[in-house]
Amino acid sequence: MDVMKNMKETTINRIITGRIPPGIDLITGIKEICSEFNVKHGYISMIIGSLEYLTIIYAVPDETKKLNIRYSENTKINGPLELLNVQGLIGIDENSEQSIHAHILASDKYMRIFGGHLVEGGSKVAATAEIVIHELKNTKYIRSFDEETGFNLFKAQ
Repeated sequence: MDVMKNMKETTINRIITGRIPPGIDLITGIKEICSEFNVKHGYISMIIGSLEYLTIIYAVPDETKKLNIRYSENTKINGPLELLNVQGLIGIDENSEQSIHAHILASDKYMRIFGGHLVEGGSKVAATAEIVIHELKNTKYIRSFDEETGFNLFKAQ
């Protein structure tokens, strides 16, 4: 695998910061912020706060798949939860629709840590979700099927 095949040097165009209020789904809130500020390509450097509940998927073994892994069914974790961090990419899919690929870490009342891919519509903000988004200049993230891995992945262009 050629490491440099999907790499690109870029710069930050601007930074958007604020918070997603209670009752809003995280991915829905991120998409609304991106729409309002016309952010097409960038990354979420952090989100911290709290959640009423969380829905994630995560890698599990599957020898029938190309890389011997697949993603789990949706897993819902009820809160309240401490939102320790979210990081992710902002781009578009092959149909030019907004696409968010975000990973999350959260803890429950027993201080157990849960992590995985955020599922749209499945993670409701409790008190707040403070967010920082970096919009990139001269770079596009396009999410499409990757033959090498068998997954839909972002490619920097």
